[in-house]
Amino acid sequence: MKLNVTALSIILVAVVSYGLYQLSYEVQRLETDLGVLKNNISENKEDLRILKAEWAYQNRPDVLQALARKYLPLLLIAPYQVASIDNLPDESTVVSTLDVPLPRLNPKRDYAAPVKIPSGSIQLATYSSPGETQ
Repeated sequence: MKLNVTALSIILVAVVSYGLYQLSYEVQRLETDLGVLKNNISENKEDLRILKAEWAYQNRPDVLQALARKYLPLLLIAPYQVASIDNLPDESTVVSTLDVPLPRLNPKRDYAAPVKIPSGSIQLATYSSPGETQ
């Protein structure tokens, strides 16, 4: 009986020792991974700091004004182009959406059969390409 307990104790000590050995190397590998991640985080923070500085440099008023002059050729507004609120039409004279004419059909294009217009105040324009069936 003592031999069985001794053998079982030796086997148990060997298994626990092997587990601790594996755990030790796993911890070392995780610490290495943690160091790499911390290094990547610090590099990303530095890159972000540089990008923010470049953004601030590119958003200077003189740079923005030069870019606007280059890509947004705006003309000066003449005084007669500005209207006052009194010049706006009354609500009673505003054209309703039903009074807006629909585009005419192109005689050279083959259209599908007309679609039934739904009831209500909204009219939908539909287009089907030639050969398309509904």
